[in-house]
Amino acid sequence: MNANDLSVEPSDVNVVKWGSETPRGGKAVLNRILKEGATVPLFCAQTLIDSLRDVGYNHTTSALCEHIDNSIEAGATEVRVFFRQTGKQGAMRTDAAVYDNGRGMSPNVLKVAMAFGGSMNYNNRDGIGRFGMGMKTAALSVSPVLEVYSWQEPAAFYNMTLDVEEIGKEKANLVQLPDPTLLTELPDELAELFLKPMGWPSDDSGQDILAGNKEELAARLGGSGTVVYMPNCDRLTYAKVKNLGTHAVQEVSRVYRRCIAEGLKLYINNRRVEASDPTYSIAGARHTRLRSG
Repeated sequence: MNANDLSVEPSDVNVVKWGSETPRGGKAVLNRILKEGATVPLFCAQTLIDSLRDVGYNHTTSALCEHIDNSIEAGATEVRVFFRQTGKQGAMRTDAAVYDNGRGMSPNVLKVAMAFGGSMNYNNRDGIGRFGMGMKTAALSVSPVLEVYSWQEPAAFYNMTLDVEEIGKEKANLVQLPDPTLLTELPDELAELFLKPMGWPSDDSGQDILAGNKEELAARLGGSGTVVYMPNCDRLTYAKVKNLGTHAVQEVSRVYRRCIAEGLKLYINNRRVEASDPTYSIAGARHTRLRSG
């Protein structure tokens, strides 16, 4: 074999072999940029956002811990994690959400936070978050849709959404984020998480529900906070909410034991989590006693 045998025919250079699930918009953009003289973006948003769904997390709880970390970074004193399951056997829908009463985000900061690489603390080692990737990759690793609601004054909820399917349909070389949408109340689907007992734990009396009605909810949510909502999750460690919740309690009670001991109120499906300290160094923490529903 000589060197000429390794040459590639000009007609073969731009042959593209698309996978069956390649985003339609991604195909359009990549076909366009293969043409001579086309502008090539540093990131192809349509395929990048789909690829980031496969960023590895050990389990669902480890992905949700990214949001809890952000809540602590935002000065929250109360964090609530929700797992809601609806529908009939064989067609169940599972939604997840993380709420905190931290300082919230202004519209401009929220818009930056929704961009990949967007961070107000980039490479700052004093805090938890560093690179502006965790919130998005963690949420999209469990759900194809990420909705964020954040506020810094009562009843002024700014919302932004990342939808993998919708972004995949975009045919522009540069996909721009829209401005946040201002709402005077949370959507009913989301507000319901704060108003009704969850299916798990089965003992409703053991659930500390945030508010009894919408009017009370507006006051209870207060002047600042953030909700990260992941509807219709399709990549979860466990199929049943009971297993998701039990595992989350076991993990966060250990991971955030010092924060809990220092006063952080952390709830999983309206049940307050107690610190679990395997080192036996935190007074008042429990080690092996885990309540189940």
